[in-house]
Amino acid sequence: MGILKCLLFGAGLLMCWMGYVAIAQNPPLAGDPYVPRGKPTSPDGTLEWKVDSAARIRYRLINVQTGKELASVNAYYPEANSSDLQYAKAIGVFWNEEGTVVALDELNRRRAGNLYFFILRGRMVTEIRPEKLIPLPADADEGRLVVDPGWTSPTTIRVRQAVKTKKGDFSSKYFSIDFMNPDAPKVQQAG
Repeated sequence: MGILKCLLFGAGLLMCWMGYVAIAQNPPLAGDPYVPRGKPTSPDGTLEWKVDSAARIRYRLINVQTGKELASVNAYYPEANSSDLQYAKAIGVFWNEEGTVVALDELNRRRAGNLYFFILRGRMVTEIRPEKLIPLPADADEGRLVVDPGWTSPTTIRVRQAVKTKKGDFSSKYFSIDFMNPDAPKVQQAG
């Protein structure tokens, strides 16, 4: 009976881990890859990220009460057509608990798309490009950073650097970015 319990417990752990991996992947391993990830609205409900496709596709951070735009960035694929719009709507918006830092992560499709960080202080919004915090390796042909799986503490987010080398090899490395001091985020390689 002890062996059966161990096998069932092990199978349960494996299923939980597989569920975690499927949720954390960008794009997800299973299901519709074009589903938005995270939550577009800030924890206090005052701010919201919206996809705007009036002329060119862009992401806009809006004050919900006033309708005022606080920040915006162009989509990686900015043409206002149906396929680019489908891609843009699959963004991931990941707020820290306090709503003082938000990661806007475009769908990761073959290392295309961008990851943005925004620091929010009162009415001021400052963009931080993660490539300045974690540059690509010298042997990289292409690559990008993605949120994977997200916030691991109120100030720390884990990201994955997906790289295709000049030799054609693929690799991923994980990093933690600590925004305790938003003016000087600290980066550590993570397991």
